[in-house]
Amino acid sequence: MKIVVADDEPDMREYFLRMLTHLGHEVLAIAKDGEELVRICQLESPDLIITDLNMPVMNGDKAIELIWDKMKIPVVIVSAFQCPEDLLLNTPHPPLRYLNKPINRIQLKEVLDSI
Repeated sequence: MKIVVADDEPDMREYFLRMLTHLGHEVLAIAKDGEELVRICQLESPDLIITDLNMPVMNGDKAIELIWDKMKIPVVIVSAFQCPEDLLLNTPHPPLRYLNKPINRIQLKEVLDSI
């Protein structure tokens, strides 16, 4: 799959780049905030988005909303906080999956294999 990742933590961005590549996926781009994620998705049309929720400039939930206005790209939300059920229920197209940080390789592989 061609994947775009968004996370404000440099270590997480590096982790996803290494793990996704190791698992045989192509990382099209990595964003450091939601605004950059929206721009990248408009240019790249990925097969999947993996995004954090709590980011500067624009949160992941707002970025997902803006992206879904134009494209219906599956999303895996990652966060250090528990799943915000209200976010998942109030979106017109719920995220594909939700993973709590820290994310291990087995969890990531299971999610990707289920898509």
